[in-house]
Amino acid sequence: MSTQSELEEQDQETLENFRITPSGESILAQLGIEPTTIKTIKPAWKRNKYRAVVNWLRKYKHGFDVTNIEKIKGLVEAFYHLCEVEAWKEASEILFIQLLTSTQDELHNQLSIWGYHSQRTELYHKILDRLEPNSNSIIVNGLGNSCIALGNYTKALEYYNRSLALDREIGDRQGEGSALENIGAVYFQLGDYAKTIEYQQQHLAIAKEIGDRTGVGQALLNLGLTAHALGEYTQAINNYEQSLVIARETGDSYLAGQALGNLGLAYYDLADYGNAIECHLQSLALAQKREDLSAEGHCFGNLALAYDALGAYVKAIEYLEVSLVVARETGERLVEASALTNIGYAYEALGKYAQAIKFHTQSLAIAQEIGDRLGEASALEGIGNIYKYQRKYQRAISYYKQSLTIAKEIGDKKGEATSLGNLGVVYNDLEKHQKAIKYHQQRLKIAREIGDRQGEGQALGNIGNTYDALGDLTRAIDYQQQSLAIAQEIGDRKGESEALGNLGNAYYALNNYAQSMEYHQQCLALAEEINDLWTQGATLGNLASVYADMGDYGTAIDYNQQCLSIAKETRDPEVEGIALCNLGACLLKLERYSEALESLQAAIKIFKKIGNHSARVEALNRLKELHQKLGHQKLDDDE
Repeated sequence: MSTQSELEEQDQETLENFRITPSGESILAQLGIEPTTIKTIKPAWKRNKYRAVVNWLRKYKHGFDVTNIEKIKGLVEAFYHLCEVEAWKEASEILFIQLLTSTQDELHNQLSIWGYHSQRTELYHKILDRLEPNSNSIIVNGLGNSCIALGNYTKALEYYNRSLALDREIGDRQGEGSALENIGAVYFQLGDYAKTIEYQQQHLAIAKEIGDRTGVGQALLNLGLTAHALGEYTQAINNYEQSLVIARETGDSYLAGQALGNLGLAYYDLADYGNAIECHLQSLALAQKREDLSAEGHCFGNLALAYDALGAYVKAIEYLEVSLVVARETGERLVEASALTNIGYAYEALGKYAQAIKFHTQSLAIAQEIGDRLGEASALEGIGNIYKYQRKYQRAISYYKQSLTIAKEIGDKKGEATSLGNLGVVYNDLEKHQKAIKYHQQRLKIAREIGDRQGEGQALGNIGNTYDALGDLTRAIDYQQQSLAIAQEIGDRKGESEALGNLGNAYYALNNYAQSMEYHQQCLALAEEINDLWTQGATLGNLASVYADMGDYGTAIDYNQQCLSIAKETRDPEVEGIALCNLGACLLKLERYSEALESLQAAIKIFKKIGNHSARVEALNRLKELHQKLGHQKLDDDE
């Protein structure tokens, strides 16, 4: 049996294996501090500070179950003591110490990865303007990064412009390019894409001028991100591919992984999920080869998005759970929050709303804890979406308005537009159509201001849907045609299929069945091509309605049954209920009463469960008609 002292030694050995800081001796050697000569330092207060530095670096031990900030407390305390004796160079070297984490980042960068942005800012301020220009530029740049993470874009621009001035003053062209890149990143977050491109082009020009191939690759990647955000997918893919070529030429595995990941996201937005998955798998292989856990987590999250779009929700959740585990292992709070949000969306698609809200709420808590305003707005939007699907519209409005407020506060124009669009959809569902149009028009205005073509097309489509609900079909068709033109222009195939379906619905309302059928058939073909099961199901239901109105009940039944099959596969109770109701109506017309009864009762049960009162009333009326046909006096509405 081991003695108490042996057990303590074993515990200490185990704890040493979990250290993420280099040994105290190695750090002291790096700082040029010789413990044996400290006794010669005068005055006494200064000597005591250096003794404290030595003790914190040599003797600090943390327990097993501690926070990340406690793991590096010895370094932080040593940093503060060095600042008190104005040993600025040595203090800065503490910040630049490479930790023994999976990402092997320097201390100041690792604090950002962990989400300790306020703490990092406090450390930077201690040595700001106390160092030589090169190091001071790094500190100023780091302050800008912290401000971005905390959603303070105005302050971030202030710091990045200071960094730019410092780099120009000392003739650091590479640093100048990096500062320009960062300024462009702020404008990207603000949705000011014209200024984003201006700064990204300047970064690209400098990188080419000084022969910085990696810088050229990064600049091209950034230009691709902007084109991507603008819905210019062909241009985005072209930029990503150029970046990938450079990354492979220079052997930059990290840049190659980024380029492949963004290519995958571009293909995802084009609904080309096969190519998206292939790109993400290649990116994952690179991350695994260089043992980059952080990048692996991102890849798993991106793969989940593609499988989610294919309706493979269980597989998507599996990938997201891996991404979540990795994020927690590496301490990346932003990635952890993103994984939680996406798991919430996956459960939302499965109709498991309680689970979805749980994950969105966890994501919201992390965002609020680390001061991530963008993440906070995203989580609020996710919760709002769930309440919208549950028809709890006032709750949905409350969450969307909170998200809108944050977007306005931090200057996130694209986020502001998204929230306005969501509010417009809810007010349309509430039949407050003029209010809905007002919100959609505001979204449209912002989309045009920032050059967001995809957002512009979506806003036009939503305005068209609202005019359709008002019965103003001429205007509805005009807006849907504009939406269709933009989707076709930018290669947004999902947006194209939505516009085609909406046009089919508008012509159906005009009793122009031939035109309606033509648009719905085009929509169905495109939905099948891009493996969009939801649109396939909805379009099959729409075609069924056209054939039913034309009196071709046999064909209508066939389409309704196909719609019903897809609705069950995608676990969409609303579409399932509508398909059952319409199927029951067609069977009633063909006097197939027992089958009609079964379908209508199933539809009523679904509508009652999901709280769709108007659809339930319609199904009850058809059931009443069936009972009258059968000569029944009593109507059992649910069973």
